[in-house]
Amino acid sequence: MTNSADLAAITEVVRTYATAMTSGDRAGLERIFFENSCEVGHFEGELLWNSRDDFIRMCEEEADTSATAWWEICNISIAGDIAVAHVEDVWSGIRFDTILSMVRHEGVWCVMSKAFRVKPN
Repeated sequence: MTNSADLAAITEVVRTYATAMTSGDRAGLERIFFENSCEVGHFEGELLWNSRDDFIRMCEEEADTSATAWWEICNISIAGDIAVAHVEDVWSGIRFDTILSMVRHEGVWCVMSKAFRVKPN
């Protein structure tokens, strides 16, 4: 059975992800992404495969501190110490489907990979 504390903690990771990505908050993103995590998906017709640091750098470059992050959790699946969150979010004016794969390590949920697709108009 899913623990409500796990759901709350994963929801907080997603909130941090969306708000830190929008505002270019390096410390926030570093806190929720493992150092060796990656971001993978198709963007503008090309396969994008970024390291965590490349992803964070891109967020810093596109940051809009006046923007309000928009995100919605579509689904969370938890199996022991692993979880997947399907999120719809907007970054830099573009709407995405995002899958955040997480692991609970030393009691803390962290993202080990991010897969995304641009949502069709």
